[in-house]
Amino acid sequence: NTINNFLNNKKENWAAITKPINTTNFKKANVEYIQFWLLDDFGEYDSNDFFPSIVGLKWVYSIVIKSSYTVKSDNKRIMITNHSKEKKGKITELSKLYSDGSLYSYEIEKNRITRSSVILAFSDGIDEPIKKIIYPDTTFKQKEWTVREQLFLVRGFQPPLRNAKPRSQFDMKYKISNRYKNYEVKNFIYNDCIEIEGSGTTNFIGDTRSGPIEVKINNVEILCDGVGLVKQIRSEKTDASAFGNMTLSKSLLSFE
Repeated sequence: NTINNFLNNKKENWAAITKPINTTNFKKANVEYIQFWLLDDFGEYDSNDFFPSIVGLKWVYSIVIKSSYTVKSDNKRIMITNHSKEKKGKITELSKLYSDGSLYSYEIEKNRITRSSVILAFSDGIDEPIKKIIYPDTTFKQKEWTVREQLFLVRGFQPPLRNAKPRSQFDMKYKISNRYKNYEVKNFIYNDCIEIEGSGTTNFIGDTRSGPIEVKINNVEILCDGVGLVKQIRSEKTDASAFGNMTLSKSLLSFE
């Protein structure tokens, strides 16, 4: 990130103490050596940073969960803070602290982001693999990838399935679906953004008297340079009247 931040603001970040060379007789001028420092800013480093890891950064999101069954919305806010970072060889370990007390940890190696551990402040738990690759390439030169996920929105609304929460796992297939020079969220304009879209299907048994219920999952995320996630819309849809369709909308309110 230090390299990336320097490259993005060369004019503001450049500083040096130099002395002009006004002689060719270095021995007489008592010059023992001359040091040249060259910066290759067209090397392996990419100027984009879609997963900022600077400790202390804070994101505040609004989250709206809607149900087609109740036609009601559950609204809340959550703050995510880059809590700590540690370099271990070629891997950078980053922990993110959520305002509900949950702690998510990641391993950053080159351009790959892997979730390494999860400590939850609530009792629902996680059935999907704890350790999994979230973004295999944060330069997004890799156009398609697959992530193992689970259902977490669908729930039952009719007896005897009221409050039943299926936990089926499935493979979510992601791809880059769009790129934006500018993207607006809550009256803020973000630059250099990528839209990734994932889709998957799974099923679960809601009632032994009936067959498996199919669920179609779609997830769209907008990631912007220097900020990360600014918008997410996830839907989990069924044809079962007892469960209906659930949609989550997550929008960035502030970033600092």
